Amino acid sequence: MQILIHSELLDDLKLCEKKWYPSIYEEMPRVCRYLSKNGVMPGEGPVHYIKLTTIRRKTFHAGINLPQEKVGKRKGARIIYVKENVNLIKAIYVGGHKDKRYDDTFLQVDLIQNRYQTENYLLYTEDFNFRV
Repeated sequence: MQILIHSELLDDLKLCEKKWYPSIYEEMPRVCRYLSKNGVMPGEGPVHYIKLTTIRRKTFHAGINLPQEKVGKRKGARIIYVKENVNLIKAIYVGGHKDKRYDDTFLQVDLIQNRYQTENYLLYTEDFNFRV
């Protein structure tokens, strides 16, 4: 299974590390490996209110476990991704409830739709460097 990472997700990671979740860089390779092997994340759920019919029932969000942060999954980091088909997942956003864009449903949906429509994706491989 291929994982494509939106280029703006790297900016989200920098923001998360700086403001809320310092250990996010250490967990992202594990999250991507898990997604590429299983195709699902534990506790994933659909993202609602998406107007684009091409991704309406394919967009999911899930919690990222950050054991060093001592924050439970409820208050912790989140990843939003689109399951294009059985062999392709596009990671669109990383953040969490501390980010205004994630907590505001309308901002979140606009962000997802805009990022999905711009084709600025990088292919994730085992040696992918999230600190670009």
